[in-house]
Amino acid sequence: MLTEHKTPGTLVAEIKMMSHDGAFLLVEGKDDTRFWASRRHTSCELVDGEGKPNVVGGIQKINDAGLPGVLGIVDSDYDLLNGMIFEPENLLATDAHDLECLLCRSSALDKVLAEYGDHQKIKQFEDETETDVRTALLERALVFGRVRWAAIRCRPIIDLGKFRVQRFLDKGTWTVTDEESICNKLLDSDNDILALTDRIKRLPEADPWYVVHGHDMIEILRIGLQRRLGSIKPSVGVSQISGMLRAAMSADDLRETGLWRGMRVWEDGNSPYRVLADGLR
Repeated sequence: MLTEHKTPGTLVAEIKMMSHDGAFLLVEGKDDTRFWASRRHTSCELVDGEGKPNVVGGIQKINDAGLPGVLGIVDSDYDLLNGMIFEPENLLATDAHDLECLLCRSSALDKVLAEYGDHQKIKQFEDETETDVRTALLERALVFGRVRWAAIRCRPIIDLGKFRVQRFLDKGTWTVTDEESICNKLLDSDNDILALTDRIKRLPEADPWYVVHGHDMIEILRIGLQRRLGSIKPSVGVSQISGMLRAAMSADDLRETGLWRGMRVWEDGNSPYRVLADGLR
């Protein structure tokens, strides 16, 4: 298996080199590989594409080469919101911003709250705010998601790599700084701040589950579970919570997604290739 700095071309070469007669499921990275490892059909080979551009480009090259039985799955990110359409029938996108958003939208979140949360603290929070934890989590992540989306559309001088949730979230109250304050902290130039805040105000209406960023959601959840919703230790990281969410998503949860329906449509049109485990059909 090729592992160093994959490209769309090396992915095609990797698939060609494998002695395998079944389907190939091409995914973005290690977390996606972990999620699908127990949910793929036994005849399906799972391939880590090491990045969305590689999966998208790899599928195009695979189709140009006429290789059958290869299905790619990528995160929607902001592509669909920005008008991009995933055209190849063997390239599917998550029906939320990314896999982590799908997990938080499912009953897997309830299982994580049961494991890591404090029932009394959660009840007190929901009574005081008159909202459930999932909705509150979505609302908090949406603030960050809107800033990210606007930054991508506006392209001011902003380093999203330094966009850390912890800088803008009060750990004690589990409340988030407003969008304008975030812009002021992220940017130095008044012109850039004005450009970004103006773009945020002019963002179109959109499904919030496509706007929020999954990693932001899980980091916000982790911080909430430390005090407002529970008492977990700071040593419990995003990777642990993400892993539990992946394990906790049920077959019924997956069947409710557009992604699952797209996979079934692909299977029906590409017999005898199978990508979904028998228990997920």
